[in-house]
Amino acid sequence: MAALALGNGMVENHFTATGIVFGPENKILMIRHNKLGVWLPPGGHVEPDELPTDAALREILEETGIAAEIIDTGRKLDLRDNHCRELEMPFTILLEDIEGNGLHNHIDLVFLCRALNFELKPRKEEVGGIGWFSPAEIRELATFENVLKTAALASRFIEERDWPPAARTLSPLSDIVRSGL
Repeated sequence: MAALALGNGMVENHFTATGIVFGPENKILMIRHNKLGVWLPPGGHVEPDELPTDAALREILEETGIAAEIIDTGRKLDLRDNHCRELEMPFTILLEDIEGNGLHNHIDLVFLCRALNFELKPRKEEVGGIGWFSPAEIRELATFENVLKTAALASRFIEERDWPPAARTLSPLSDIVRSGL
């Protein structure tokens, strides 16, 4: 990974993928992150050679036990040929300054997802709390301002499109989960 010089340090930018997962009653899946001590949607670093959608679905499953699929937001340019295909467009992309000094950033690709099961199985090493929350309930959680805003906008987006939205399986991971392998 390349780092850029900024003032007295080197800038490190890491790609991450987050899933805003909709479940029962259009509630959003949130976890209390042990290391950070705040509530967040599930997500994490995109591994080398991993597609962002695969990373989001993997992190959701690893952290929560929830199999999910990406919700098609309908934002496509229809670009495809023999050597190219268009990836699912994230709901948003955030640049998150992790340490507050601009030297460690997460480029967070945030995807909307639909839960395929609802039994919560938190990964205890990372997750200190887990649950399904309405946007109003999320406002009462200890979290970051960008999480509050993104959850509210995502919820509004889903409501405007008549739940349940059409979802497409975009990932080999979700094919494996669905087939029970």
